[in-house]
Amino acid sequence: MQRKLCIIGLGNWGSSLAYAVIQAGMQLDEIIVPRLRSSANRREWARDLPLVTLDRARLEADVLWLCVPDSAITPMADRLVKRARPRGLQGKIVVHSSGALNVEALRVAARAGALVAGIHPMMSFPSRTPVSLQDVPFGVEAEAANRRALHAIVRCIGGRPFDIQAGSKTLYHLAGTMSSPLLVAHLAAAKELAARAGLNLRQAQQVIEPIARATLDNFFLKGDRRSFSGPIARGDVQTIRLHLQALEPHPILADVYRSLARYALEAFPAPRRKALRASLKRK
Repeated sequence: MQRKLCIIGLGNWGSSLAYAVIQAGMQLDEIIVPRLRSSANRREWARDLPLVTLDRARLEADVLWLCVPDSAITPMADRLVKRARPRGLQGKIVVHSSGALNVEALRVAARAGALVAGIHPMMSFPSRTPVSLQDVPFGVEAEAANRRALHAIVRCIGGRPFDIQAGSKTLYHLAGTMSSPLLVAHLAAAKELAARAGLNLRQAQQVIEPIARATLDNFFLKGDRRSFSGPIARGDVQTIRLHLQALEPHPILADVYRSLARYALEAFPAPRRKALRASLKRK
């Protein structure tokens, strides 16, 4: 049985979800937004979306999928419960998309009779331009009673569902944070260092792009150990000292360097490990 969906929120993630649902030919009953805007201002694919404000929402869909910031999940669930009175949310599945929060954030919906779940896409959504969900991993936190139905929805929009336990979600979300926003921060730090070496920003990006792309390809094709190179892999204490000397005027960048180098010393084989560890200590 195909289930009807209601999406709550049309931000970066909500836009990608709505697009994927439409492309999959699923039943998108309504999209709840804070305010209605002219369809002329929407992208072509979004012009006929069934937008509605919460005070006009029917809430007749089988699945109510919250695509709102983490801090808004519980308040929005509370508003949904109030809007659904007097019939409540009995028989409906209420889903949030947080990677860090578990289903406790939807406790008020569960008390109103809903089955609750968390479905988090491990993907970056930097703008409202829809991102393909094909082969995107989705962490699903759900009771056995509704897990199969939610896995089917994820597969229908192109994703690859896997089960995640409530107690593991924060570490799981941390893995995603390290893989995307903090990876961007790491690359931005590398570009800043190239710029401080005298390159303009365009040149700095051109310099780091080939090595960064090659490293990512190697990491995922050959594994981490076969991708690791450079002064730590060689046990080159003198180069590490030169790096830290150059970073003395830039304490934040120096902290980033030390933290990653210490992790590398623990994670990968390295000659002269003791000397390398000593060279990373602050003076």
